[in-house]
Amino acid sequence: MPETALSDSIIRETLASILEGAQRPVFVKDECSRFVFLNDAACRLMGGISPCEAIGRSVHDFLPKAEADAIRAKDVQIFATKAEELFEEQVTGPTGTRRTQITHKRVVSLPAGGTTANFLVVEINDVTELRTAERVLRESEEHHRSFIELHPQTPWVADAEGEIIEVGRQWTNLSGRSVDDAAGRGWEHSVHPDDLELVMSLWQASVRTGQLLDVEFRVLTAAGGYRWFRSRAAPKRSATGAIVRWYGLLEEVHERQLALQALRQSEQKLREHRDQLEKLVEVRTAEVQQKNAELDRLLQQEREANALQRRFVAMISHEFRTPLAIIDSAAQRLTRTKSAVTSEYLAEKSNQIKGAVARMVELMESILAAGRLQSGTIEITKTETSLSALVLECADKRQQISGTHHFHLDLDSLPGKLDLDPVAFERVFANLFSNAVKYAPHAPDVYVRGWQEDGLAKMSVRDGGIGMDAEDLPRLFQPYFRARSATGIAGTGIGLNIVKEIVELHGGCIIVDSVIGAGTIFTIHLPMDETQALIEAA
Repeated sequence: MPETALSDSIIRETLASILEGAQRPVFVKDECSRFVFLNDAACRLMGGISPCEAIGRSVHDFLPKAEADAIRAKDVQIFATKAEELFEEQVTGPTGTRRTQITHKRVVSLPAGGTTANFLVVEINDVTELRTAERVLRESEEHHRSFIELHPQTPWVADAEGEIIEVGRQWTNLSGRSVDDAAGRGWEHSVHPDDLELVMSLWQASVRTGQLLDVEFRVLTAAGGYRWFRSRAAPKRSATGAIVRWYGLLEEVHERQLALQALRQSEQKLREHRDQLEKLVEVRTAEVQQKNAELDRLLQQEREANALQRRFVAMISHEFRTPLAIIDSAAQRLTRTKSAVTSEYLAEKSNQIKGAVARMVELMESILAAGRLQSGTIEITKTETSLSALVLECADKRQQISGTHHFHLDLDSLPGKLDLDPVAFERVFANLFSNAVKYAPHAPDVYVRGWQEDGLAKMSVRDGGIGMDAEDLPRLFQPYFRARSATGIAGTGIGLNIVKEIVELHGGCIIVDSVIGAGTIFTIHLPMDETQALIEAA
């Protein structure tokens, strides 16, 4: 193998070991500007050729002659001066497009066959995209500046802290102050004193939070008067999200603001007229509704009075006829008896008459009590009363009248005394005992129990009679209401209403629990005096 070829091979291997890993395109030329070495990036720059296609050839084989001559002249100059140069040049690429590149050329010496050979190392940095972007940016800046200068609104720029750093030239025309006077916070001197506090509050809030600014205020103009302006601004943020600038526009809205003020005044007057009209309509409507309500009430009252009168007459006719018939029947039997009347027979008829009279008295008392409740004239006179003694007395009276039933009393746990109206509560228990007998004709046992619980005196009356449907229980204490299971059994429908009213007038309540065919339990809760409750608990 010739010595020169061996030397060239060694030189290329040496250059490859040094320059192959370079990221940018690198060419090595001899003194005739022929390529001695190209790295991979240089091959790609030349259109993807292989090193073998370029080695031994010059730029005249790849570029237009004028460009190749200029490059050759530059190579000769650098070989002659041994100076290192960095310069920008335009080169035609493989596709025919012009590329901008920064070229770095320097001379290096390498041993070759016992002597030293000079080579030119060329490093290329393609900056075509960068220069294109710079050109576009310059054009954009020129376009933006022209647009700003011609825009009818006044642009302004502030830093991240809200200090004005740039204002459009229009500021001088509208305010009569220089652009420099508006820098920092100098613009505040042109704001109307009545608007300055609001403007500063909103601006500081936007600077603090990054929210868009949109505020209207009055500015002192060059002519000496105030005119309305609208200022809007938005923040520019960095890649990390931090605010670096505020960009805003100041727009005159004086005529619109005056029109809005006139519109608001007109709307206010319309609202005032509307409110007055609505109030007048409300007053008249209320008067009409009040009169209608009063008429409805009177009409309903008249209807209820008529219904009550009819019901009362029917009830009196039925309820009084039964005891009178009993009295009449007993009297006639006594009159027709011709033989000697035995004491047992006399007692039987006497008890029948007494029971009928008691029923009539009970009816009269219920009717009178219902009338007093309806008119609100019922009076409660409380005295210290033994509840157990009162219950025992009422049970004895009912036992005498209704000999077929037996009252089982468990009253030992009741408090000794309670503050209540004994007359009123005699009516309560008389009614409950009467119902226990009347609605349980085939269940002779009535259980009455009294006890104390949670500061309350409680009494329950339980029978094993016909019971009531669950649907009837919520209405059971309404006046004149009778359960469906009571059909065919004498009654006025006012007794339980009286019971409920009397218990509630004493601060208590009454609860009913009933199962059809299994009997009924009425339970009364009465509040105990606090001192009495402590004594009983002790």
